[in-house]
Amino acid sequence: MQLGEKTAGEFGFTDFPIDPRKIKAVKDISIYTKDSAGGISGALIIANSKFSILHSTEFNNEGFENFCLSHELGHYFLPDHPEIIMRQGGTHYSRAGFTENTSIELEADHFASGLLMPSDLTRKLLSRTTIGLDGILSLADRARASRTAAAIRAAECSTYPIAVIVSREVKVSYAFLSDGFKKLGKLAFLRKGTPLPPSLTKDFNANPDNVLRAKRQCASTTLHDWFDGPRGVELDEEIVGLGAYGFTLTVLSNDNLPVDPDETEDEEADLKERWKPRFAYGR
Repeated sequence: MQLGEKTAGEFGFTDFPIDPRKIKAVKDISIYTKDSAGGISGALIIANSKFSILHSTEFNNEGFENFCLSHELGHYFLPDHPEIIMRQGGTHYSRAGFTENTSIELEADHFASGLLMPSDLTRKLLSRTTIGLDGILSLADRARASRTAAAIRAAECSTYPIAVIVSREVKVSYAFLSDGFKKLGKLAFLRKGTPLPPSLTKDFNANPDNVLRAKRQCASTTLHDWFDGPRGVELDEEIVGLGAYGFTLTVLSNDNLPVDPDETEDEEADLKERWKPRFAYGR
């Protein structure tokens, strides 16, 4: 993730949105699109010392496409990734979006997240938006990133307790908790494949039309219901279907939850130190 942020800075990006196509143009990387990729989000192809990127457009979603393209740039920039791909025959197919557990794919996902949503820009935007799903959707829109990537980035950068769960049908696909959320008590870890607890999310997923049409719902839940944590901690359960992608995004938060004052001060100091204008690439 830090390399993704560093790359954004080196190419002169100081505000949203960050366009990965400008980076590939400077690096003279050829780019191709495919409207039906059979579940493949993209590929990095190395032939005769030339790099090419293929990325999927099957969901007709700019945020998803930007993340997929940034993921492939991660394979280009991350140490050892080109060498690994060359040993695989020169072509590496990806399923971007934090759905794969292999180290090479997760590293590229985190690179893409840092590239499209550097922490200083992300924290600054989140500080001006509503806690929860609305803030995440604002981040996704402003950064032109996928909603799932924006949700995960919000959990990583937020000073507020927030949990992000991506699910499909009756099972958890993955979950990310902010540091503040982890401090709410001893919590069970939601691993990939964990059955969804009785919840609005489980009921929502029971109707595929909710997911396909990107519907939104909201209800009250508790920390105990989801994580077997301390009783009495109420949460807002906000849900949005992710359309043809086939997953559901659930955000658990509550603006009445405690915020660690030390963490807030650290974030403010970090922002002051890092919020410095940079000259555009090549100037």
